[in-house]
Amino acid sequence: MSAAARTGKELAVGDMLGKTRWGDNPAYAATRGIRSSLSLPIADRSDTVGALNLYASPPRAFESTDLAVLRSLTTQATGAIRLAERLADPRAFAEQMRTAMRSRAVIDQAMGVVMAQRRCTTDVAFGSLRSASQHRNVKQRDPCTEMITSLTGQPPLVPELPFRP
Repeated sequence: MSAAARTGKELAVGDMLGKTRWGDNPAYAATRGIRSSLSLPIADRSDTVGALNLYASPPRAFESTDLAVLRSLTTQATGAIRLAERLADPRAFAEQMRTAMRSRAVIDQAMGVVMAQRRCTTDVAFGSLRSASQHRNVKQRDPCTEMITSLTGQPPLVPELPFRP
């Protein structure tokens, strides 16, 4: 495992010659024409770890490289790995889907209230609810639940979902 994967920190080696930190590996790489390397961590703070490891023949090949694109690539790879991890656990995924469907039912009820009160479209109602949740920095279902509860005196009805993993 590379040091970048292990530590979660970027690591650049300007010249493999004379490096002893990794035993004989740098000297071996230099004999094969690899004099510099750049390693960027992937999937840090995840169950999976890895690194994007780049190698080049000239010494200090990555010193003038704009790392923004490479960092963006590692961010995208991390996102893909995290999604794959979530999808790999069918029970957790099913529970997330049930939560999303229950939240959707509450949001739909609140949208209906906003549409009736303001005589507006679904897009306008949804945008209004989204804006309210963003201003309060809470999940969208929370202000929707509060709205329905304050209007009816009871929490919104949420359908029971029949499937279980």
